[in-house]
Amino acid sequence: MRLQTILERIFRFFGRKGCEPSDAGAGEVYSLLTDPFAVDPGEDTRDGGTSAAAIRSTCRQMRDAKTKGALLHILADEVGAYHLRDLELMNARFQQKVENLPVNYRDHLLESVREEIFGAHHRLVLLSRNGANQGLDDPPAHPAYWTMVAEACTERAREKDPKYLYLKYLLAGFTMFVLTEPAHPVGTPFPGGQIVDEWEGTYLCPVRDMADDVPYALCPYCPAIQSTEPTYPEMRARRLERRRQECLANYWTNYKG
Repeated sequence: MRLQTILERIFRFFGRKGCEPSDAGAGEVYSLLTDPFAVDPGEDTRDGGTSAAAIRSTCRQMRDAKTKGALLHILADEVGAYHLRDLELMNARFQQKVENLPVNYRDHLLESVREEIFGAHHRLVLLSRNGANQGLDDPPAHPAYWTMVAEACTERAREKDPKYLYLKYLLAGFTMFVLTEPAHPVGTPFPGGQIVDEWEGTYLCPVRDMADDVPYALCPYCPAIQSTEPTYPEMRARRLERRRQECLANYWTNYKG
């Protein structure tokens, strides 16, 4: 499914066509957020670069990890091979891609992307060093994700060094399968005004099921679920009021005097 088609479906479903950014800019933003290849700053290194074979080997280890702790250990080793400037380059590349978007939207988007890159890296380093976290003995979800990552990096290696694409997948894998959080942080704004949200312990995404057809996308493996109602920022206040009314109705229904 083409990203423009996905975009049109989203606008039809939620009815905010005309919100910033424009349709043309919105299509690019959806591509940047749902297609890991779209922001890959790799260079043509068909005669060298990061070994796709080595990536495939490590992906098999991560696929076979029995616990989140075991997966975290491998992730820490792989991410540890990167330098801070690699993270900065990823962020700068995204910033360059969205520099022409409306300022208010762009600033909110870049804040979320910085958290997605630097925040995830920081949490990975801290958690791998102290190791004190409940749930690390639990099995990680979606081991098939790492098979997909190996395929994606092998595909990328045919034309470009998959180094940065692999790093993106590593950070996303840590967030989704060790922290059990959505790949895009809560608050990430999508064109049309909706955001990745959290409600009563459940992560909500306005495009979760609409991007499943994007090759090598993160969406099919993300713990966020497709929202059944719009996730505009103001919806949280409405949900709270609705929950308050439900509690009051339940109280009076069950009150025995």
